[in-house]
Amino acid sequence: MTIEEARKKQKMSRKEISEWLEIPYRTLTNWENGERACPHYMEKLIVEKILRGKE
Repeated sequence: MTIEEARKKQKMSRKEISEWLEIPYRTLTNWENGERACPHYMEKLIVEKILRGKE
């Protein structure tokens, strides 16, 4: 599962995710649009966190 798929499953916007996880909005956008590659290990951790939800 990708970051974008997890984000959409949780019905969260890019802005919400970027603010919650303290990732620059532009970086998140670049990852989702394929303009830059998110390291695989990091994508896996981010997806798990998104799916667990805000704690």
